[in-house]
Amino acid sequence: MEKRYFIALLLAAAVVAITQILFPVSRPAASSGNKRDSVGASVRAPSLETEVPAISRSTALQQSSDTSAVVPSTADVRTVSTKRAVYRFSDVGAEPLSVSLRDYKNLSRPDGPVELGTPNQPLMRYALVLDGDTVSLYRTRFRLAQSTTPDDQQQLAYDATVKDAHVAITYSLNPESYVVRIQGQVEASAKQVFMLIQLPTTLRPAESDTVADLRNLAFSFKSTRENARIVPFGKLDPGEQKLEAGPLMWAAVKNKYFVFGLLSPVGSSFNEMMLKGGARTSKLATNASATIVKAVSNGAFAMDLYAGPQESTQLIALGRDFDHVNPYGWRILQGVVQPIAALCIRLLLWMHQVLRLSYGWVLVIFGILIRVALWPLNQSAMRSSMKMQEIQPKLAEVQKKYKDKPEKQREEIMKVYSAAGASPFTALTGCLPALIPMPVLFALFFVFQNTIEFRGVPFMWLHDISIKDPLYILPVLMGISMYALSWIGLRNAPPNPQAKMMSYMFPVMMTFVLANMASGLNLYYTAQNIAALPQQWLLSKERARRSKPG
Repeated sequence: MEKRYFIALLLAAAVVAITQILFPVSRPAASSGNKRDSVGASVRAPSLETEVPAISRSTALQQSSDTSAVVPSTADVRTVSTKRAVYRFSDVGAEPLSVSLRDYKNLSRPDGPVELGTPNQPLMRYALVLDGDTVSLYRTRFRLAQSTTPDDQQQLAYDATVKDAHVAITYSLNPESYVVRIQGQVEASAKQVFMLIQLPTTLRPAESDTVADLRNLAFSFKSTRENARIVPFGKLDPGEQKLEAGPLMWAAVKNKYFVFGLLSPVGSSFNEMMLKGGARTSKLATNASATIVKAVSNGAFAMDLYAGPQESTQLIALGRDFDHVNPYGWRILQGVVQPIAALCIRLLLWMHQVLRLSYGWVLVIFGILIRVALWPLNQSAMRSSMKMQEIQPKLAEVQKKYKDKPEKQREEIMKVYSAAGASPFTALTGCLPALIPMPVLFALFFVFQNTIEFRGVPFMWLHDISIKDPLYILPVLMGISMYALSWIGLRNAPPNPQAKMMSYMFPVMMTFVLANMASGLNLYYTAQNIAALPQQWLLSKERARRSKPG
């Protein structure tokens, strides 16, 4: 590989590091005009310094993660339907059992919608910590009162008395979204009251590639002080416990395209969360548990439940950075990649809406537009490279002639640069085309792998651009187009055995790397490479004219 590519990689790493320093993650504002958050305005968690009692950090969290099933009878189950989903709740424990998403088909079986929830296991479980004494609610039978609010929200109001504490939990279902508002009251003589909420221990597969879906099972959470983080099930050994200190804005469990999350209202937070690895029956980790601690302040608590797709518009509407539930770029690159990925997603959605084309053609057009946008940079960089190639023999002659006179050597080198209308930094400008697209490259890698809008979208012979090309046609075309770019780029250039070797190896390597990735990713790169061929050809012709004597 030529030196400028190594320089580009080093500069890219510097860009990432400097960006993290110059643009640190700021703490979100304590208030918002978002209507979805207004429910929590009067419910405030204790100050950030409030400590959860030691009993809740250990015994209480372990007791609340007891996974023994209590199967409710048919008479105990309530089914509530909205425009977006069908919910099932149990009177035993006042727990949501499952959520069926009307607009999304389960691709892992012949028919039926995507369903969040597993047989004989609730999606959530509750427990109370009353002055250090843990009281589980999942075996308690609650009384139910159903109603409909003036804005057509269906409500399920549960209440029960357990251990001298009166507990009320109300679910308000938004008919136009996947959001369920949860409000609770706890009347008890205890001085300190905490609510423990256990997230789903798994999400059933919903994709044709079941293994890939299970491999994406993870817990995601957002601290008020840091970027969103993700802990894959596979990173938790069986029985391993990991405490994630608060305050937390939200916590969720996700697979490749769907998510079940709890969000604390603006102005309040979750105190902490305990993660625990589940037993494994295969190489894949398909079970784990997460228990959230929520302080009950002034006898009340509130949170929003989101059970639905990782759809950008839905997640952004919730606020609280919940659109980062699937953080892009790992921890080290997240500050750079996440904003670019969000911008790319919005551009693709906008193009799909405006052009009224399938996402396959949108990706083709997007790849072409990226190359057109980079055309001036590529043009300038290649001409700088040509100029450096022209003066390279003169520089080598000066270095050889004045090798024993460093000061004179530097002086003569500057004269060579000046005569050619160049500078020592001219070589670095050749790195720009390789450097600038790199954050976009990383961002698009994540976008194409996890954007639900591409799920199940057909294009030509492809039945789903979110999974690999079953015939491997696109990866091969991508490799051929990449080789064509290299071959044209080396025409009329000075002999360079190293560059020639890379022109053979790199396309082959990239073909194997991308072969099993989303076909949409290969489609984008193929379109981008083909769109770059005319410019590469013109530059090759210009290089030939410059190399002619006279």
